[in-house]
Amino acid sequence: MRVASIIINRPTKQLHKPLSYVLPDRFGNIMPGTRVLVPLGGSREEGILVGYEELSEKPDFTLRSIIQVLDSEPWFTTEMMDTARRISQYYLCSYGDALRLFTVHKTLKSYDAPREEWLVVKPEFNLEQVPLKRKKQRELCAYLLQVGGAPKSLLRAKGYSYMVIKQVSDEPGIQIEKRFKDTTTTFIELLSGEENIPLTDAQSAVYEPIKNAMDDEIFQPFLLHGVTGSGKTQIYIKAAARCIGKGKTAIILVPEIVLTDQIVRRFVDTFGDEVVVFHSKLTVGQRNNNWERIRRKDSHIIIGARSAVFGPAEDIGLIVVDEEHDTSYKQEDMIRYHARNVALWRGEAHRCAVILGSATPAIVSYYKAQCGEYKLLELPHRIHEQPLPQVQIVDMKEEMLRGNYSVFSDAMMDLISSTLSSGNQMIMLLNRRGYSTFVLCRDCGETIMCPHCAVAMVYHQAGEELRCHYCEHHEPIPTVCPTCHSKRIRFFGSGTQKVEEELHRYFKDARIARLDQDVTRYKDAAEAILRDFGDHKYDILLGTQMVSKGHDFKDVTAVGILTADSVLNIPLYSASERAFNLLTQTSGRAGRGDKEGRVVIQTYNPLNYAIIRSKTHDYLGFYTEEIGNREALGYPPFKDMIYMVVRHPKLDILETTANHIVDDLKIHFQGEDIEILGPYENGIKKIRDMYRLSIMIRGSNVTTIKKYIYNSWIFTQEGLLIDVDPI
Repeated sequence: MRVASIIINRPTKQLHKPLSYVLPDRFGNIMPGTRVLVPLGGSREEGILVGYEELSEKPDFTLRSIIQVLDSEPWFTTEMMDTARRISQYYLCSYGDALRLFTVHKTLKSYDAPREEWLVVKPEFNLEQVPLKRKKQRELCAYLLQVGGAPKSLLRAKGYSYMVIKQVSDEPGIQIEKRFKDTTTTFIELLSGEENIPLTDAQSAVYEPIKNAMDDEIFQPFLLHGVTGSGKTQIYIKAAARCIGKGKTAIILVPEIVLTDQIVRRFVDTFGDEVVVFHSKLTVGQRNNNWERIRRKDSHIIIGARSAVFGPAEDIGLIVVDEEHDTSYKQEDMIRYHARNVALWRGEAHRCAVILGSATPAIVSYYKAQCGEYKLLELPHRIHEQPLPQVQIVDMKEEMLRGNYSVFSDAMMDLISSTLSSGNQMIMLLNRRGYSTFVLCRDCGETIMCPHCAVAMVYHQAGEELRCHYCEHHEPIPTVCPTCHSKRIRFFGSGTQKVEEELHRYFKDARIARLDQDVTRYKDAAEAILRDFGDHKYDILLGTQMVSKGHDFKDVTAVGILTADSVLNIPLYSASERAFNLLTQTSGRAGRGDKEGRVVIQTYNPLNYAIIRSKTHDYLGFYTEEIGNREALGYPPFKDMIYMVVRHPKLDILETTANHIVDDLKIHFQGEDIEILGPYENGIKKIRDMYRLSIMIRGSNVTTIKKYIYNSWIFTQEGLLIDVDPI
């Protein structure tokens, strides 16, 4: 007996396994990947047919039948379903949740991609039917006869008025059709145009093995380690031209699309309509249209942040993960997947080259390259042999001993002054938004805390309010301490808003732009600021980590990093790696044109090896120290890790549940090379009124314990967050 396996399309862990249904003969043979309507309890639910199974004998219970087939063709290819299954098993999420990653809305409602209105000429049309005195109308009709049809947007761009277009559309033999946007670039043009993408000798040497892997159509991961400004993007463009010249699709991943629009513009300038972009700022209609262009193979290059790795391409020929070290590639809610892993899995399935590019590769990636799992490619010099910027480290403890309590050291003030006086530009990094980092009572020492999270509220000058950066709760600044009723409320610490104010105070004529989440919450704000900074409408760009990623401004000769310790002091095993990456990447924004760059890094911990190595851009030296520490302490890549957070609004129930999970796992994996730590408080005790306890699992191979968790009561536990490979 043949039955269909159906995944119910509902985000609930209780329905994470396929259910069996009878497929009535009237539907014929339905391909896996197709949506269907099925009965479930007393309701009807949308489901996804993921396969069939043969039952050797009739079950002793009645199987219910599929009610309706919702699609004329499958939504998902076999590769998409296989990759979703792999994501589900590796990252411990439901199969249905993993499948929804391959959709636009994470739901499977029918897409209604926007179409353009075209004026199309039918065979019966006769130009002589248009009077000679209607010159514009005849001119437009003659053009339509020549090309067969054209979109209204193009006709408007050619100078035809709405009225002329309307009158022509009413002519017998001319009709309006709605069509998807067509692309104009052809494969032949792209294949021949590849020769017009110049590479230096160093770039050509790196590109050759990539080209060979693409020509041989084999899966090959490349780790492209190139210093900042070494021309990695040009290699991506060259490889993409070869990929789509062969009629295949290229996926280009960038950490944050709104902050890397320079790479988007370079691809669009080269490939035009072959490029579609995916990011959260697009409207639903735009996302649908771009999704459909890839599905219909109208376009062959996808550029986007991590979700673009799920683009609906059936013929992937190249995947690029730019700045592959960046933590933005790790999804931090719902399914905690890493886009780099998904890129490698899809590349393996499509037998294509995968390029992981970075000036500061992830420690795990470089280790795999050293072990031969990835092929290492190196670009050790900037593209025109420009020197890397000179870096000066300032010990802020010494500044305080000299009586300087300002947020700016003497060296930083000198750097700002010399940069402004020479007419150049500067980028300043402070990885802390807001005005003051906390508000404290000087009498009793009480810090004003968020009522919903166990964190201090941050003062934001805009709106004159306190705000929680975890749940976005906000409230007016208290006039008296809520504990002792003292009026001696004071602000401590400095955020980007306060530093901006200080810059204006010291440098009154400087044109300053601030780039952080408070500014970029408005649509297109980040793009506008970066565009204006690129046009030299600002002298100083101040911001959080947003200013460190992917920017290439020729007039930026200086970089100032105000608090190097903000990342170094986070309680994570990867803190040193994050600090080194941030300092090196931000420093690399300076001196990318024909002028030398200077960098000042302020720190209270100048002897830390991550800070010392970042001064000389010494990745290999940092890697050697970091990999030794990780091996000694049993951290990745030497041990696998699973981090679990149990959440509940009631503390007693939380403790009972967390202890039950730990006891269960210890019983089943006693004596194996698996370490189970917890439950314990880690970091923030409460977020959004939910108390939290942590559990850490660590071992040389956690595949067995993953399989157990996925099939046990633990997986369906409400309030449980599972993070495989935490970073």
